[in-house]
Amino acid sequence: MQHVDPQRLTALRRQKELTRQALAAKANVSERQLARLEGKDAGQVRPTTLDRLARALDVDVELITGERPLPVVEEVAESFEIDSQSLRTLRSGKGWSRSQLAATSGVSERQLARLETSGGAVRMTTFKRIVQALGTDKEKLSGASPVTPSPAKPDDVGFRARVSPELQLAYDLVSLHYGPTRREIIELAPLLFTLLAEGSLAWRRGRVREVDELLDRLRELGKPTALYGEAFLEYVQEGNEYERGSISNVDLMGNDVRREEWGDSYGVPFCDYLCKLAEDMGIEGIVDFYPNTTSATVGFETIWGAEPYEVCRDLLGELTGGSKLARRALVHGDVRLSDIPKELLSPESRDARAAWLEGKLSDEGRFVEELQSSFAEQQKLALAQTDGPPPPDVDAESSGEQR
Repeated sequence: MQHVDPQRLTALRRQKELTRQALAAKANVSERQLARLEGKDAGQVRPTTLDRLARALDVDVELITGERPLPVVEEVAESFEIDSQSLRTLRSGKGWSRSQLAATSGVSERQLARLETSGGAVRMTTFKRIVQALGTDKEKLSGASPVTPSPAKPDDVGFRARVSPELQLAYDLVSLHYGPTRREIIELAPLLFTLLAEGSLAWRRGRVREVDELLDRLRELGKPTALYGEAFLEYVQEGNEYERGSISNVDLMGNDVRREEWGDSYGVPFCDYLCKLAEDMGIEGIVDFYPNTTSATVGFETIWGAEPYEVCRDLLGELTGGSKLARRALVHGDVRLSDIPKELLSPESRDARAAWLEGKLSDEGRFVEELQSSFAEQQKLALAQTDGPPPPDVDAESSGEQR
């Protein structure tokens, strides 16, 4: 472990005109870890992390640790004008959000917002960063040459939403497995949701009819001599009426029933329908629900109307070569499927692909994976000493053979 001088690290980052987000992406470390290293309690860091920071900043390690004096950087007096309309058009042509351009160029999102609103002069280094990130030339960015708006790219979406790395991976896996682009998946989403919602309501109507039929049958059995439990049939009938009203109100989550006294043991109807549908279709490995484990890649903390789930588990296991480290790198956004080199996508490159993905895993992710593996081993040892069965390897179930 090596010490980091937080003031040095901050000064070097600012000299390079990098935001914390941009440096974190460039050095392949988490923004949270970088914030800690620049804080008062920076502490120790692994040599590999320090080397990545040094390469990203294009400086020697000794400058970050404070073992060498910080060189004086002369400000460049020359400045360049940026045309606001040209900047907006060029960014839109790339299909990027402002935050994406900020992360790629190392120019803060706030400064980009100002430049897109009113333009103005910037230092030469800032101008060059934006030009290089957009893949354009200085004449177009300055407005000296006209910029022709580019047609929208196939994956462009007309609204913006924060998407977790786990959900991004789910989109990528669905696109890879079935063929549609992310935009096409999003365009289909309202149709698919409507079909599922109506399917769940129809399923519940069928169950209500079955209960009605069973109640009629039980009442018939009670004639001419009453059944001992016939008095309780009215409670069942009343509960069925609450369910019927919930269906009429398109209450997919069952909130209407849950608010009544019948809701103590009432689940989420939409969730029950999705799980039943997947079970009936026999698509384990394509869609898996994980209500009580951390193996889900989407919605472990919260998700509307469904259990935490994973899509294309078998495909993900093949892509990662069964490696836990490679899987974590994809699931937590250290690398995207689209980043994998084409030469590593063949089935014969399984091991090389897994090794490449493992190399993209952040130090923080590697540490968490090692900690979890160590904890799992300790659990197995503890159970073995008590002659109990070993706990199931949840990650093995979700990702195949382990490396």
